[in-house]
Amino acid sequence: MKRNIRSVVWAVVLVGLLGVSTAAQAAALPPGSVDVSVTNLATFTGTLVSDTGNLSYAIGPSNTGTVREWVVSNASSALCAGCLSFVYQFQVSAGSIGRLAGSSYDSFTVDVAHFGSAVPALTGSLAGTFGANNADRDVSGNTIDFDFTSAVTATFSSFLLIANTNATASQAGTISLATPAGAFSNLTGFAPGQATGVPEPATALLLGSSLVALFVWRRRS
Repeated sequence: MKRNIRSVVWAVVLVGLLGVSTAAQAAALPPGSVDVSVTNLATFTGTLVSDTGNLSYAIGPSNTGTVREWVVSNASSALCAGCLSFVYQFQVSAGSIGRLAGSSYDSFTVDVAHFGSAVPALTGSLAGTFGANNADRDVSGNTIDFDFTSAVTATFSSFLLIANTNATASQAGTISLATPAGAFSNLTGFAPGQATGVPEPATALLLGSSLVALFVWRRRS
């Protein structure tokens, strides 16, 4: 009997650890975060929900290119089932870009990652040349930034820049591209629109693990 109880408890603990591993595929980005390392994903999948198409930007006469944003449901590193990921990619035609920012993330839970390959489900996505070095988020939680220490220069493109959220709907948001010198251009894209009350997989599994272990322990006593 004791051996059976011990086996159940260990199984529950392992399930909880698997939940942590799944959620840890991307880096948490709470409000006030500075210089958070962006996780490089081995895979990225999901169902396309919305797509801006290629948006042209011009920062002065010498910095031009395109940016695109996709909204993806059930991405491989999403925070919860049915939640949305906001995926950005830009390509430089002339000049250079050192930062991409997205707005209207407000109080949503966000984690960040990037992916270097094109994704067939994301029409127009490219194999990226430059990955983001780190990410920031302002104290209000509204704006998230993907920063490039080595600026993306002409004829090259960024990795797919991924902001996983606990949102279940999207609304209009702002995409901002900035040069290393700080000049910028704003375009209209997508942003989180409605939060889900479903906890992150790791949180839910660990909570469930604790409750099951407690139940087994009480039955034993």
